[in-house]
Amino acid sequence: MKRLHLVGLLAVAALVAACGSSGGGAPSYSGKTIKLGAILSLTGAGGVYGPSSQEGMKLAVKQINASGGVNGATIDLSVEDDQSDKNISSQKAQTFIQQNQVLALLGPTLSNSALTVHPLAETLKTPILAVSTTGIHIVPDCKFPETTACAYVFRDSLGEETAIPTNIKAYADEAHPKTGVLLVAQDDKFSKDGGTIVQANTDKNGIQLLKTIPFNKGDPDLTPYVTQAVQLRPDVIFITSLGQIPAQIMTAARKQGWQGQFLGGNGFNTAAVSKQAAANGKGARSGSAWYLGNTFPSNADFVSAYKTEYSKDPDQFAAQGYTAIKILADSARRANLTFGASAIAGDRDKLRTAMESVNLPSTPLGPFQFTSTHDVKQTVWIIQMDGNGGFTLVKEIKAS
Repeated sequence: MKRLHLVGLLAVAALVAACGSSGGGAPSYSGKTIKLGAILSLTGAGGVYGPSSQEGMKLAVKQINASGGVNGATIDLSVEDDQSDKNISSQKAQTFIQQNQVLALLGPTLSNSALTVHPLAETLKTPILAVSTTGIHIVPDCKFPETTACAYVFRDSLGEETAIPTNIKAYADEAHPKTGVLLVAQDDKFSKDGGTIVQANTDKNGIQLLKTIPFNKGDPDLTPYVTQAVQLRPDVIFITSLGQIPAQIMTAARKQGWQGQFLGGNGFNTAAVSKQAAANGKGARSGSAWYLGNTFPSNADFVSAYKTEYSKDPDQFAAQGYTAIKILADSARRANLTFGASAIAGDRDKLRTAMESVNLPSTPLGPFQFTSTHDVKQTVWIIQMDGNGGFTLVKEIKAS
């Protein structure tokens, strides 16, 4: 059985190596090490997302190294838990960049942490690839106090400014809801941004937003907020929050007898949330960057390898973490890196330049390229919770 597993791993690794951007004459990096650092929320509010990202990344690293690495270089990935705290996230990033001398960063998990980490990476001219941050101003406009055009910040995670409007329009076109209520966590960037996007997209889809109900994630009991929403008898309850909160809201609303539609964003898109919501979340819809059941080869192979490695299905966050490593490996392969402590600044800039021309025809997310502003342009998969801890596909909406 171990020999069969190794053969399967090497076969998938060969596919990973073969599906990078085209180009010949790659320089040899034999005997070198490509150091990458990932800052993820393995605990805290983002702890339902970060572990999957880590697993996807580690799987990709294992496959690439097993297939001969990046032009002969071994990828060395270090992962640090920021505990879903933006201050810890910033400290971890500074250590990775200045002490550990990593070539590039991945993460952080939460948009709130990105507000501190991304400006630091930009200032220190270190490429950073966001694998789950979907809030406003991550990219393309990247509005930090120091700059309005971030050269070193990229993301492979579908932004809420695409996912939420697409989801609302798809449901409105199908069911023609008339009224809605928004429940929004007001104490983190991701949730607040999601609420802002919902508010901007209800009227244009024929939905009267009866009330916006803000709350804090630390509130010990969300029932009073849910009661306010249910008493208005809306057709739709919009939820923009993260961690376990969406499932808690769904459960409380169903207990009060409300039978309308839940619509949300990226906070819905993990099996951990779907499992917690269980039957109370059945039919809850969101726009996703990825869908488990996609049968195109690059996704089917990823799903199979992940299940072999971890004895469970991957989720969107695993797929984005896995794809992120492929993006960085492909970029490093073409970047003509020099290596060595004295060369790190130049190598980081070479990598950043190479990332801008990534063209991967086959990833679990489908074909992948960055836009000119370092964002991702891709298909949106409208998915819904199945009531059993998983998701079913509602429809596929290709990028315009």
